[in-house]
Amino acid sequence: MRTALFSFLRFKPTYLIGLFCVVTAVLFLLIRVFYTAKNYEDPDSPRFSDNFAPAAPEKVNQITVVSYNIRYAQKIEQAIAELTELDAAKGVDIILLQEMDETGTAQIAQALQMNFVYFPAAVEPRYDQNFGTAVLAKWPILESTKLILPHKSFTSRLNRSATKATVTINDLSILVYSVHTETIFTLPAYRRNQFTAVLEDSGPDAEYVIMGGDFNTVTKADVAQLERIFGDGRFVRASAESGFSLIKYGLEVETDHIFSKGLPPQSAGKILEATASDHLPIWVTLSLP
Repeated sequence: MRTALFSFLRFKPTYLIGLFCVVTAVLFLLIRVFYTAKNYEDPDSPRFSDNFAPAAPEKVNQITVVSYNIRYAQKIEQAIAELTELDAAKGVDIILLQEMDETGTAQIAQALQMNFVYFPAAVEPRYDQNFGTAVLAKWPILESTKLILPHKSFTSRLNRSATKATVTINDLSILVYSVHTETIFTLPAYRRNQFTAVLEDSGPDAEYVIMGGDFNTVTKADVAQLERIFGDGRFVRASAESGFSLIKYGLEVETDHIFSKGLPPQSAGKILEATASDHLPIWVTLSLP
């Protein structure tokens, strides 16, 4: 009896380690089977767009840009109410949306009488619907494509992407990106690669550029790093005064940002009372040359 007990105690750690490995492997396989995204690898498809703006506005000397991550496109009617109120107060010219599907994007564009282009990155497995980014504008939207960012999610293998569009305002061609990068649950180097991929895509010769969206920055160091990366490309964090846009575990987090190049920022803020998402919509006013 004593010998048997000694043998059990002796081999128990090895047994537990083996059991842990088996359980982990089974869980990983279950995640891969039931929670794996279907990615769209074509940068030009699927593409959804429509024109709801009645006509291009008269020439202006400044524009207002909004970025809003509407969580899995779930509370579209509430988001429309919030954006309509902001439009009435400030006059919204461009909206950058993240975590959207095509139906919700079209609803918002139609309600605010804006043109839009939307590219899904993938079919999100949790809600079994398209998941991507969109650019909406009261001005003509010309060329558009999807920029697939490097590195997939470790869990769902979902692609992250940016919708890239050329918006014509006052006869100026402005390159506009709606961006959604990976969360902190990946390698820091992978996130840096995604930041720089968007920056490099615009190219050094682009004169007027707007890049905004959910960059999933959590700490002040994350934000500082993002500012350095885009600063090297002569971008300004136009939304610096917007402050936090997400409260997670009681912490106020600056996760959403708008950067501009060639379009000096005049003011910035957010809709603090917004409830359509776990994110708050942020806005900036930019001067036109």
